[in-house]
Amino acid sequence: MDNAKAVWAFLTALLALAVLIGAAAAARMLSQVGLVEAVPAVPIGLLLAVASLSLARRARWESQRSIVSSPGSGLTTAARGLAMVALIVAVTAALALAVYAVLSLALN
Repeated sequence: MDNAKAVWAFLTALLALAVLIGAAAAARMLSQVGLVEAVPAVPIGLLLAVASLSLARRARWESQRSIVSSPGSGLTTAARGLAMVALIVAVTAALALAVYAVLSLALN
């Protein structure tokens, strides 16, 4: 495949979703892991989602600027979509954790 940035964008988007979903599943299913232990996954997922969006943007830009048609435009679109979903999940998780922290402090 000519467009390596599209592949990396897709892989980082999958990794961002895996980090966020894995942390949520661990906090839900394991008794040793709570919300406090799952907090570091949110910024990691957010950074991976932003990196994936950046890579997808660069891949699309390189594909549009090339003279010959390069494969990977569908992969770039899929990476962008997954990265947007990961970004929305990360922002939602950050807001939920912020509300949880405020309520925990207010009730104690």
